[in-house]
Amino acid sequence: AQEFLPLVRRHSRQWQIEEALVLAVMHTESAFNPMARSPVPAYGLMQIVPHSAGQDATELIYGKPLVVAPSYLYDAEKNIQLGVAYLHLLQTRYLQAITHPESRLYCAIAAYNTGAGNVARSYTGAGNIAKAAVLINQRPPGANYDHLQANLPYAETRTYLQRVVARLPAYRKL
Repeated sequence: AQEFLPLVRRHSRQWQIEEALVLAVMHTESAFNPMARSPVPAYGLMQIVPHSAGQDATELIYGKPLVVAPSYLYDAEKNIQLGVAYLHLLQTRYLQAITHPESRLYCAIAAYNTGAGNVARSYTGAGNIAKAAVLINQRPPGANYDHLQANLPYAETRTYLQRVVARLPAYRKL
């Protein structure tokens, strides 16, 4: 984590995302391996998928959606920039209707792995986050965490949420 902390700090400040969240996501996604590649395929430290999160983040950063090459995503700084920008989009655009910051955090972590639509599906059976937000906002954060653990459509995402949340306290101490 220390190796990437200066980049994480820069981009976290730029996009107003908690540094600990970025580090916990990086740890969970790639174990801090900038050359990581998953079968999805997702690339780099934050495991960016070029045709989904990559396009959303490049549109925010560059003003137009781009499908970036794996070589772009293997650059630690560019990967962190896109990953943090995508976390920003999740928290401030896609999941903005969720009023409690901790509930929004849990949903953003799950959405980083499976998409906001699948988070919504776990509440309503459909991909409409606005309708899901009504239900999310009626529950305390702990109940939302428990709901996600019980109802997210993929075991991988349930485990992912657990791991990221468990790693947050250690990275908050950095």
